Amino acid sequence: MNGLQNLLKRLPDAVPVGLVLVFSLWVAFVSFNVEDPMPYLFPRLISVALVALSALALVRCLQGKEQSNRTVTTGLIKNVSAGIAVMAVFVFFAAEFLGFYAASALAFLAIVTFYDPSSHAELRTWVRRVGAMIGFLAVMYGLFTLLLKVQIPRGLLI
Repeated sequence: MNGLQNLLKRLPDAVPVGLVLVFSLWVAFVSFNVEDPMPYLFPRLISVALVALSALALVRCLQGKEQSNRTVTTGLIKNVSAGIAVMAVFVFFAAEFLGFYAASALAFLAIVTFYDPSSHAELRTWVRRVGAMIGFLAVMYGLFTLLLKVQIPRGLLI
């Protein structure tokens, strides 16, 4: 009975990991179940990595090797909610309207600005944020357009 009690103790940590595994299996199923596979190369690569990593995380969690021991606080929820809100606006509205790269730049800048503890009144920190955004866009362009040839949403600002 001791093994069952240990497993039940680990269940609260295992449920979110299991949900991530279910979500990644769904993404893998969708990306492999298409007529034209070429535009889905990147989602296929990511979904396979997600399935493998989430399955590994679930096994480690059930074995007791990974325990969060972290309580969910109001501050944590507020901190995570801001990033989720920015990404939701990006995914559902800005990418189609402004275009993938312009919306990505704005979303990246918003998230970096929100989470960066540096002063918002200094020009130096804004130059660093904009420089990081430009580097981020260069990597995104090289990865999605040049390397993987992914079809991206085009909008007003491409």
